[in-house]
Amino acid sequence: MRYSKLLLIFIVVLLSSCSTSKPPPPAETCEQKKVSKNANRIVMGWNAFGTTEKYIEQNSVSPSLNVVSPSWFRLNAEQLLQSEVDTRYISWAHDSGKQVWPLFGNRFDSELTNFILSNKKKSEKLIHLLRDILVKNDIDGINVDFENIDIINKQDYVAFIRQLQETLHPHGILVSVDVSRANPDPFWSGSFDRRGLGKVADYIIMMGYDEDLGGGGNIGSVSSLPWVEKGIQLLLQEVPARKTILGIPFYTRDWVTDLKTKKTSSNDLTLIEVEEIIAEKGLQKKWDPNTKQNYIEYTENDEKHQIWVEDDKSLKQRLDLVNKYKLKGTAAWFIGHEPPEVWQVFSSY
Repeated sequence: MRYSKLLLIFIVVLLSSCSTSKPPPPAETCEQKKVSKNANRIVMGWNAFGTTEKYIEQNSVSPSLNVVSPSWFRLNAEQLLQSEVDTRYISWAHDSGKQVWPLFGNRFDSELTNFILSNKKKSEKLIHLLRDILVKNDIDGINVDFENIDIINKQDYVAFIRQLQETLHPHGILVSVDVSRANPDPFWSGSFDRRGLGKVADYIIMMGYDEDLGGGGNIGSVSSLPWVEKGIQLLLQEVPARKTILGIPFYTRDWVTDLKTKKTSSNDLTLIEVEEIIAEKGLQKKWDPNTKQNYIEYTENDEKHQIWVEDDKSLKQRLDLVNKYKLKGTAAWFIGHEPPEVWQVFSSY
């Protein structure tokens, strides 16, 4: 009996000692809180018009980039699917801690898209071909970029994405879908059932650019901030913020007006090319309060040039929109032709 009491006292003291000697958890630093807050933020970049070696070089510029999307898949009339998968790229991305969501495009071909989407057997075969390649190569996701779809295929496209998601999800493969910012064009905008796509896809990427549609005569920004914000507001009426990714332009346009004929044309410019023009011609950027972008213009050889500049200042405001509306992240079109300071903005985002 006396032995039992002593044993009981010993156990109580031991347990009390253990509970009081345990150190308190370390306080979370501001930086840790930032990392925790943005741990699931997607920072995606598309690759286009280059080789695997070039893509890897371009993708290595920023530690913030956590999803990469090489242009590897296209619709094909005979084979249904054209593929350019390179395992070297996948190995590099995974070793670098990045996911791979290759871009799957329709060549902007509405007839080819209708030829496949309107035929259930062809659609199913296409999805199975795609699944086999993705699974075999341990690819993490797919980014479907079908544009200029005929409005008759509006629901065919939703059905296609639904079946694609159902086929890929058992293998842990994500499905993201690109949609245009809402606009009056029945093909570029009206053919997307954004609400329907938002229900069946993992993520919807709003292409927040081509405000001017690239046509001559409509001189203006590729992507003014008010236009982008309104597009986000419209999309969030149909797609939840947790599924929404904002596409941002890593390019702009040089609007050239012939001062004799008054005719206007445009040329796409990379962000590096714009910086080179500014340095070469000694231009000063001026802030445009309407577009929330810097602006430059100059006259040369009887031609007036107008450029709305995409730079770290305008990019910072785009990222502020992502935070304001609690979006899932960003996707940049496209990686490789931007100055390094652009990526510095992401360090605080």
